[in-house]
Amino acid sequence: MTDVQATHDAQVVEEAQLATAGPSLGDPVPLGLLVFALGSTVLGISLLGYVPLAVQGNTIMPIVFGATGLGLLITTRWAVNIGETFVATVLGAFAAFWLSYAALVIGLVHNWYGIPPTAILHTIGQYLIAWDIVIFMLFLVTLRIPLLFSLILGCGTIGVALIAIGVLEPSTAFQRAGGVFVLIFGALGYYGYLGTALVSVGGKPLPFGKPVWSLFGGK
Repeated sequence: MTDVQATHDAQVVEEAQLATAGPSLGDPVPLGLLVFALGSTVLGISLLGYVPLAVQGNTIMPIVFGATGLGLLITTRWAVNIGETFVATVLGAFAAFWLSYAALVIGLVHNWYGIPPTAILHTIGQYLIAWDIVIFMLFLVTLRIPLLFSLILGCGTIGVALIAIGVLEPSTAFQRAGGVFVLIFGALGYYGYLGTALVSVGGKPLPFGKPVWSLFGGK
């Protein structure tokens, strides 16, 4: 078989594959990062004192529940459809976080759960501690993917830990420090959205950094 014929045969095979391939199902990451950053922005601003924490149930919860929580549910299903296991895991975990956070805050405001006032701080504290462990576990896996995602989840781990300390102490300073980290990982989420969205419209990707694992010779 000549080189010309081999090249021609390869082209025929490629064209046949393209002709029979199903339609692209796209990438859920841009939408996931965008609605994640949205919820992080309003929460971070609230933690800095712009909106009193006592009225969160009436202020930021519509965004946290209606936009971030439900938006992440949509992207989770999207990721499942295209077989992206870890993407679906991260998006699904954060959908559960934001939806359960809305349920916790709104429920406490309206006393849905009958929790006595003396137990409210520890109820919020155990919620934050449990979710901080989950976020940290996600962070460990991101060490094998681009650095940006490790930074987002690393800041998330630190931010939630600071908020938990601020609730259990209680300490406004720790809660505001946690709010700063929430805004940082929100900003990183917006950067990630730009990087992935630009690619989806034919643009060049933004640098996300090498995986941390690769810096230590990992594969």
